[in-house]
Amino acid sequence: HTLWANIDALGFLLVLTSLLVSGLFECFQHRSRAKQNRALDASLLPELTLEALKTFDGNQLPSIYCSVQGRVYDVTSSANFQPGASYHFLAGADATVALGKMSFDKTLVNSTCFDDLNTSELEALKGWVSYMDNKYSCVALLKEYTDWRASVT
Repeated sequence: HTLWANIDALGFLLVLTSLLVSGLFECFQHRSRAKQNRALDASLLPELTLEALKTFDGNQLPSIYCSVQGRVYDVTSSANFQPGASYHFLAGADATVALGKMSFDKTLVNSTCFDDLNTSELEALKGWVSYMDNKYSCVALLKEYTDWRASVT
């Protein structure tokens, strides 16, 4: 019995250690991604139109992009954005208005009614941008959003 108890304890410790190591690795990976995104020179990023962004949906092209507040992220690594997955409706799309309003209303996806966002909704978007910056690489800027920002400043 003591041999099996020792084997069980050792197995538990190995599983616990592997979970801890993988969690730490993911944490450092997110910090690295956030640092890379903060260091980006936005003027060097290409601009994509909504029409061009739509092709990055995992069906037309293998890469999957999603835009939030003018920043286009490569979300290909996430199973959630893959065809048939829960967030696939955001693949190849701009989610700014929908996320700002905290809504799954699909009519808000690709909406360019950025003026419809109030102060608290714009504030909520900062949290989404931070989340996306920590998890995914920013690969481009959304032309419609950058044009809107230029027109309101």
